[in-house]
Amino acid sequence: MDTATLMAFAVFVIIMTGTPGPGNLAFLAIGASSGYRTAFPVIIASQIGSLPLNLAVAYGLGHIMAQGGIIVSVFKALSLTYMAFLAWRIISLTIRPKGEATLLTFWEGLLIHPLSPKTWAMSLVAFSTFFAGNGLDLHANAAILATGFLLGGMVFHSLWALVGVSILALIGEGRLMRSITVAMALTMLAATVWALML
Repeated sequence: MDTATLMAFAVFVIIMTGTPGPGNLAFLAIGASSGYRTAFPVIIASQIGSLPLNLAVAYGLGHIMAQGGIIVSVFKALSLTYMAFLAWRIISLTIRPKGEATLLTFWEGLLIHPLSPKTWAMSLVAFSTFFAGNGLDLHANAAILATGFLLGGMVFHSLWALVGVSILALIGEGRLMRSITVAMALTMLAATVWALML
């Protein structure tokens, strides 16, 4: 892979992992409702969950997903179900009294990327655009793809969570904060629905 292609892939990763999607919006909401300490283990889990997805795309599952069919239909149903569940979990952190709501777990975080249509789309586009015929073997391409998105995800999920923490520090807890967190959770769900319709 030449330097220009690698730099183009890096810019793509920054844009894709830095812009709103189910993951970033979820971590914004978690940071706003519960703080960065709550968000961090879920961020780590989400990145661990992204590894098999990106490796699967590199090793051929992406080609199967791109063809559509029953596998994609099942994925869409699972994705929408999980993102609705995640939105409810985030909302419950806000509307229930402190100490009564269960914080998001590491295991729940593992599924954020494998069931995110944005993550699948950006991995498929990246692999077909930057890694087809670049002269490297399949294992090297898989490693670069997975590492690039892992680094981007760690940085930008953390930044989105910290923006949520800043919102909480700025306006404090209360009705406005609850309304903002609920709106973010619903926006995350709407982004998923929109992505699944494409």
